[in-house]
Amino acid sequence: MSTNVLPTAADILNRFYEAERIYMSAPLTEGDFSGMAATLASDVKLIHSPGFRKWAEEMSRYFDIVDVQNPQVLENGDLVVVVSNLKLRVRESQQEWENPFTQVIKVDRQKGVITEIRPFYWDLKGLNAVLRRTA
Repeated sequence: MSTNVLPTAADILNRFYEAERIYMSAPLTEGDFSGMAATLASDVKLIHSPGFRKWAEEMSRYFDIVDVQNPQVLENGDLVVVVSNLKLRVRESQQEWENPFTQVIKVDRQKGVITEIRPFYWDLKGLNAVLRRTA
């Protein structure tokens, strides 16, 4: 009798973070979204954006490093809360920005994908300043 072991929510999240680092660090004309897509439900919801792929493409134009560092993952079945630091580097200026970062993420462990991402940025004014925008 075969027993299927489901991935933990943290396993799914770690696969996503690795795929995100690879996608964001690629030169703009060479970014391959398929690695990230493999970790996301086809109808994934990114709470602050109309579509995940569009958001990822936009972010990759601004940043060549998007790295969720030292994630502390709190799991409860298909729900994950991540408390971490977010490191970003602006492609154009090479300016780096690091700040605390929290996410509430829902996963489908049966399918091994993320179904919803709800990010909470601690310093939007600082982030916008790095991007040369006004908050």
